[in-house]
Amino acid sequence: MKLRRLAISLGLISASVSTGVNAVSAEHKQCDVELTHGLIITEDTIRIVDNNQTRVQINHGNQLLVKGQWIELNAQEAQVLEQYNKMIRDTVPELVDLATDGVNIGLSAIENVVTGLSDKEPEELKTQLQYVERALRDKFKRGDDFFYIAPQSLSKLDDFFAQEVSKKIHTAIQGSLGAMLVSLGDALQSQEGNIEDRINDVGERMEIITAEIDKSLQKKAEQLAQKSQEYCNCLNALDRTESKLQKIVPELADFDLVKIKSGS
Repeated sequence: MKLRRLAISLGLISASVSTGVNAVSAEHKQCDVELTHGLIITEDTIRIVDNNQTRVQINHGNQLLVKGQWIELNAQEAQVLEQYNKMIRDTVPELVDLATDGVNIGLSAIENVVTGLSDKEPEELKTQLQYVERALRDKFKRGDDFFYIAPQSLSKLDDFFAQEVSKKIHTAIQGSLGAMLVSLGDALQSQEGNIEDRINDVGERMEIITAEIDKSLQKKAEQLAQKSQEYCNCLNALDRTESKLQKIVPELADFDLVKIKSGS
């Protein structure tokens, strides 16, 4: 039956989304690093935040405020701060970009499939995709002039992507499947045009879309895998630079940003 073929194609899309997300997540286990505070990065400032309050602020890469108090630094000390500032900027925005892009590919792919097969977006799909977007924004945000990353264990990003996000994407696809098949059933009953050709066309489009989704997610997984060890190295170096800065400014120890877990 052609309808069965269509259902199988939808199942393949679900599998391809899950495969891409899980492939991304597996690499993060190599990097047992935790960000203990949130970070907001704009063109001119870096802010370390806790409970929506700015605790540490770096202006223009060489001016430091801790709990609103200006910290005087000599030229040598300012160089350590500038290095710290640069290392954060070299790592975090790219991580935010890759994390959000990886999920957006999957969400866009699902929406494209539904648009091609149903007159309107099923409510279940809309609800689940909104949940995924909200969960993502709680951990990563980006705008035209800022990046944000929430406090989190970077070694447990696999749980977020492979379990929370992947589960919701699966639910969205499965919840939409019924509506898609009902829509196709209505078309069959209407007897408009050559129904056999229409079913064949839908099946072919589904196979093409499935292949494209799989290719896109696999590419994203490979990009993240290639960056995984680089992030580990950068964050470990960032932690060492942070320790140097804390020796210069002991007040910073209360707002330790990078925590490297032992025994990783």
